[in-house]
Amino acid sequence: MRRILRTGAAAAVLLLLSGAAGAASGTLENVWILRNGFTLTVNGRAVEADNLLLEDRAYVPLREAAAAMGMSVTWDPATRTASVSPRSAALRLAAPVDPFNPVVDLASLGVRAEDVEAIGLETAGASYVPVRFALEWDQLHMTDGQAAAEGRPVLALHTDYVLKLFTRTGGMLRVGFTTGGLPELTPTGRRQIVLVPPSPEQGFHWPYFLVLPSDGHRQANAGHRRYLIVDITNTGPSNSVADTVARTRAELEREQLPSARLAEELWAPMLMPAIPRPVITYRYGGQQNTFLTHALDRDTATLHLMMQEPGLAALLERQFRQAGVTVDSLMHLDRQVAAMIQHAVGYLNQHGFGVEEQAFLVGFSASGTFVDRLAALHPDQVKAVVAGAALDNMLLPLAEHGGERLIYPIGVADYEAIAGRAFDLEAHNRVARLVYMGENDDSNTVLYQDSYGDEERRIITTLWGEEVLPRARALTALYGESGGHGMFILDRGVGHEYSEVMYQYMKAFLQANRDADAPAYPLPDDPEQLPFTLYAP
Repeated sequence: MRRILRTGAAAAVLLLLSGAAGAASGTLENVWILRNGFTLTVNGRAVEADNLLLEDRAYVPLREAAAAMGMSVTWDPATRTASVSPRSAALRLAAPVDPFNPVVDLASLGVRAEDVEAIGLETAGASYVPVRFALEWDQLHMTDGQAAAEGRPVLALHTDYVLKLFTRTGGMLRVGFTTGGLPELTPTGRRQIVLVPPSPEQGFHWPYFLVLPSDGHRQANAGHRRYLIVDITNTGPSNSVADTVARTRAELEREQLPSARLAEELWAPMLMPAIPRPVITYRYGGQQNTFLTHALDRDTATLHLMMQEPGLAALLERQFRQAGVTVDSLMHLDRQVAAMIQHAVGYLNQHGFGVEEQAFLVGFSASGTFVDRLAALHPDQVKAVVAGAALDNMLLPLAEHGGERLIYPIGVADYEAIAGRAFDLEAHNRVARLVYMGENDDSNTVLYQDSYGDEERRIITTLWGEEVLPRARALTALYGESGGHGMFILDRGVGHEYSEVMYQYMKAFLQANRDADAPAYPLPDDPEQLPFTLYAP
């Protein structure tokens, strides 16, 4: 139960009841009285009952006075005893309460804000629900600033609660209600950003943003299949979920990402998870590694395997705890994003958006690396992937080369241990694949401690050296030699970015694939700007 701090006070009336209600006998007398000679008010409200004045003493019927003060009266004729006790009542709200902004109208319950002394909230299995209460006029608001900042609802979805209202006069009103579900997705013609909370029971521990496009390009895309576009947040290192949510929202509001621009111009809904990038570094077995969740690096993808080794598991538990996250929340991160895609498709189609079951994956830099790897791990959920600034670190559909086992994320030598199934080149090639980078891109991921662990770095530098462009060209050649399909482009004269010509080709690539039953690979209109290598059947 939580007490409320308020300003102002209700009018108070001193009620004097002469005699002892519990007396066992009495005396009959003839007296002169004044009937209805005064008005009794309780908390500013007049009590509708006859009253008497006797020798300057006020008398009112006990039952009516008690009722006005939220009390009930019982009479025991055997002992001639009247008992007064706090009145308790119960009722249930017919309409569901919004779990993201829960508000209860007290006036509809016959209660005024100034009558409420304390409030409690309970649910099945929990007699105390830790939320804040605020009274605004006769509206009761339930809030949880931390939950809102982290993309969680204030109250659980589709859950029964009991609100307990304790009055200043000792009464209690129990109000039962059920919370609603996710917000209605109602097209307005304007671009909308909706935050969907985590749902561990449906496979994901982090919130995601769903962006509904405006109608600015609706007519131009009429008659075509509609796909969800998925990108991954790349907001930098942070152990704070609230910070990650805020940065991700700000990134989407700026509309500068190629994925956001493509989603708007293709009239496609867009999904972006708000997954944090906690700073977690560990040393084990003589090697040092750092997690890079936003790139689905080896540490992230193999976390479930590392936790099977007791010594390493204990070390990781400690490192995760220090970072303020749980191991379970980042376990199988690829599957969590796949579950978000499935959830978003169902959520959108429940509201008539008509999107396909598969998705378009679009990313750049770290998120480009993430979507390239996600498409390899979950090909059945991906229609097409556009991975930017990823030509020098794309995953090869190859298990061994030059006497080295190509472990994830270099190749597929340990794919089965990570994915739970054997690598299937045919399924891999059913995904339309576009991988590109700027010809002058000098952002060298091999040099970064968080991009690769010591063993991965050794394999890469042994086989292809440290320089970016030679490595990108070598990986492109190996992709085709291994039987992989895709379009691979070096954007001429561009660094760690992309040209407008490259952007227009990305758009044409997705347009060609949205209505195609098999991967489509349109040729660039400007091969001078976009020199390409194509491997296709």
